Amino acid sequence: YQNYSIYLKQWYQRRVRGKEQDKYPGFMLSRIPVMMEDDQMAHLYLSELLYISYLITLLKLPRKSLSNKKTNFPNTPSVVIDSIYKKFTSQGQLDGKIRTAMSDKQRNKLIAHILALSLIVDKFCVRFEELCKDTGVKSRILADTYRSMGCAVNKLKVDKEKGQLVAVMKLPVKLPPVVLRKGGKKRE
Repeated sequence: YQNYSIYLKQWYQRRVRGKEQDKYPGFMLSRIPVMMEDDQMAHLYLSELLYISYLITLLKLPRKSLSNKKTNFPNTPSVVIDSIYKKFTSQGQLDGKIRTAMSDKQRNKLIAHILALSLIVDKFCVRFEELCKDTGVKSRILADTYRSMGCAVNKLKVDKEKGQLVAVMKLPVKLPPVVLRKGGKKRE
């Protein structure tokens, strides 16, 4: 695990503190310094953070730019790009050209994937103000999506961070008990 944190530190100092800081989501950038302190954590969550950044990039793309896979995701393995496009976009032919589009259903699915990964990275307790800024999605929509995933959404009451929304998923998830009818006629 030693190589991950060393590589991460070098990358962070070279790219993030330099001119390229605007290229990366704030959600990703705020978690990297914490990961640099723990080699095992860097190993576990770095790929999730990178994948979240790819998904946020796809979400923020203008509809006309969806077709330019290579230019939208430079230095990204084509296997990853193809997988993301296959899950969250659809292709059709218009005027003899292949067009790539994202329906509202696919967009909602993409947002749900981003939020699910954010829960994993933040150990199932996420302050999602940064995700609102990164994705351009209103906090109400993110809160509703977190609730639909089984999270409780609350406002923080700490003075310093008062009013920030937090999504918390309690694990293991407890399902309501099954109620069996007693007695009565048997159906044939």
